[in-house]
Amino acid sequence: MAKNLKIKKLAIFIPTLYCSLFFSSSFAFQKGSTEDFLGHEVGVTYHTAEQAVSSKEYLPVYPEEENPEFEADKLAYLHGYNLKGTERWQQATMDADLHIANVAKIFSQPLGITISPQTTPTLYKMLGDLLVDSADNATKTAKEFYMRKRPFVYFGNHSCQPIDEEDRLRHNGSFPSGHTAYGWTLALVLAQISPSHAEAIIKRGYEFGQSRMICGAHWQSDVDAGRMVGAVEYSKLQSIPQFQEDLRKATEEVNQQYSLLK
Repeated sequence: MAKNLKIKKLAIFIPTLYCSLFFSSSFAFQKGSTEDFLGHEVGVTYHTAEQAVSSKEYLPVYPEEENPEFEADKLAYLHGYNLKGTERWQQATMDADLHIANVAKIFSQPLGITISPQTTPTLYKMLGDLLVDSADNATKTAKEFYMRKRPFVYFGNHSCQPIDEEDRLRHNGSFPSGHTAYGWTLALVLAQISPSHAEAIIKRGYEFGQSRMICGAHWQSDVDAGRMVGAVEYSKLQSIPQFQEDLRKATEEVNQQYSLLK
């Protein structure tokens, strides 16, 4: 009886712990974002935060106020803020939404086929796994150590994101940009899957990161650091057997979709 009670408590505790960890992570602010991870095993992606290459150990320190490079950060922010209401601002707003269905839509265009649970199930799941690993696990140590203030907070303006999401961002470190790390990792993976579309994919991945500066959610130096984290994460993934197996399956899925277009 006591043994069954322990098992029952453990069954309740593990999902609760995972939800707690997920909602305290960098990307819990996306309302309803758990819907894209409900099919995942509890806590299982390609690696844990502890297994990631520590971003705190290799990233250079971000420019502080007395540093001339911080002036460049401020000028970049003002440039982005001046784009408010333009088509590029609208793109930045779209890029801020990390629901997997939205990310799939964004990168389907440069990939040249539709990424979806029906047409490319392995690739679609990879989008969710890579989000957790690159945007959260790989950035965690630097984000939590530096806790840099975000530009929209520094200037007292609004970003391109809803107010409730801004409130959460105020308490989450700006350096490095997790959105950018994710977009860069994903772009590199997709370019590996489809080398013939690499130029368009990498271009869109670059824009995905720049959107964070335009949005006012990150400084340019956060975005630059995010790309470095994304590249390191991409390298880390190459050594993981499960990623290699998923990559093989995803490549087959994409090539099958290309063959249907002929």
